[in-house]
Amino acid sequence: MPQLAIMQLSDLHREVSVFPSNKAFVSSIISDISRYASGEVPVPEPDVLVICGDIVQGSNQIDDFETATQKIEQQYSEATDILNQLCVELFKGDKGRIVIVPGNHDVSWPHSRKSMLKLNKADHNLAELSKRPESNVRWNWDDFSFYRIFDHVLYRERLLPFAKFYTTFYNGQRKYSLNPEEQYDIFEFSEYKILFAGFNSCFMNDHLNPTGRIHPESIACCYNHVSQEEFDDWLKIAVWHHDTHGVPNRADFMDERAVHFLIDKGFQIGLHGHLHKEEIFEIRFSADQSVRMPVFGCGSLSVSPQNIPIGSSSQYSIIGIDASLTELRCHARKAVEQPPELPIWMPGNINQKSYIDVRLERYIVKEYEMPAKSTLLKGLVEVEDLVAKKEYQQALVKLKLLDQANSFVRRFTIECLWQLDMDDDLTNFIGEPKSVTEFAYLSESLWRKNRIKELKELVDQQNSIPNIADSEPYKRIAKKLANRGA
Repeated sequence: MPQLAIMQLSDLHREVSVFPSNKAFVSSIISDISRYASGEVPVPEPDVLVICGDIVQGSNQIDDFETATQKIEQQYSEATDILNQLCVELFKGDKGRIVIVPGNHDVSWPHSRKSMLKLNKADHNLAELSKRPESNVRWNWDDFSFYRIFDHVLYRERLLPFAKFYTTFYNGQRKYSLNPEEQYDIFEFSEYKILFAGFNSCFMNDHLNPTGRIHPESIACCYNHVSQEEFDDWLKIAVWHHDTHGVPNRADFMDERAVHFLIDKGFQIGLHGHLHKEEIFEIRFSADQSVRMPVFGCGSLSVSPQNIPIGSSSQYSIIGIDASLTELRCHARKAVEQPPELPIWMPGNINQKSYIDVRLERYIVKEYEMPAKSTLLKGLVEVEDLVAKKEYQQALVKLKLLDQANSFVRRFTIECLWQLDMDDDLTNFIGEPKSVTEFAYLSESLWRKNRIKELKELVDQQNSIPNIADSEPYKRIAKKLANRGA
């Protein structure tokens, strides 16, 4: 028997009037669970429910803003109802056993449309600019025009309906940030020594940009939590929405390199949806090919039949993890061809079987790496003490001996260089700002050194990055430049 069983669902696409009804749908799942033990290959009953995005269908109609957003809110009300029913039936109402992440259909198109302005005069640089990952310029094939995000606050509110649903569903115990670097959540199950980290793979995704992407700082911030010593021997599972490989003429997937970043942060299993069909594969870590992450893509639970790939049907999965946290068995469940209002489930098909076994090679920190980790932590404690005493020069000497890729080392180094007025070293160290804080230090340092031309280039460059362009440090330095006539 497995130690933990995960029910993996995705792509609910709930609407106000949709088949099957919530009651019929939940009833079909419970009926299927009642048959688990009697099958040729017994299936474990779920301990945790993971929902990999696309909770609602969303609104792609060009209605007025109020009508469209009201429609989305009604869909989330429908989704809340069905998830509440599932929670009661599966876990006696314990919502702590449900993990939810957003998908591209959870991005509010009314908000992204309203946040953009059509550019009547095309600039020759716009085509190249629109290709950059964090650009605020979009190309619209419908009217062959460029659009620019002008209201960054409204653009961030693309996930406001999802955030409201999230807070409501978890009864205020969990909340969802509208800041992209904070769009992750951690679900700990200490009795199993397993944790789930749910990420938003819809960073910069909108009605004109289908690409999936996780904000790198959200992974880094999550790592600061899950890298604590108490989680060293835990199994870490990452959850997101988009699949990670595409074909020509398809852009709505996530760059696989984001998964390599997750592996680097100690995650050992990946769960996603979006593809509307079941898919299981492994990704080898680019830095060490011996390290592999199994990734489980879940089929669509209740999307309309015309959006399901040929040869597939509505699906969900059960993943059993054994007590050693190294043996996995994924069971496929698929819908029988039935009228949509009368769903019935049966064993699915994975490589000609109803299940697949996966051996998880736990990525254990090598013995020679342990002293390095201990040295880093000890060094950071010493640096923090020196900074508190304003002994910045001594702190800087110690920092140069530590791992420069570590986020805390980087943060302390920038602070020390700033306090010591070492502006040239500071600008060289930061290079391309990775956050609003780094932009603030870099821009003020350039201003302090009267390097106005470089400062103006920095401001123009960062204008295409919403979380920086909408920040107070950006507005402050832009105002200084305007007052100077630069």
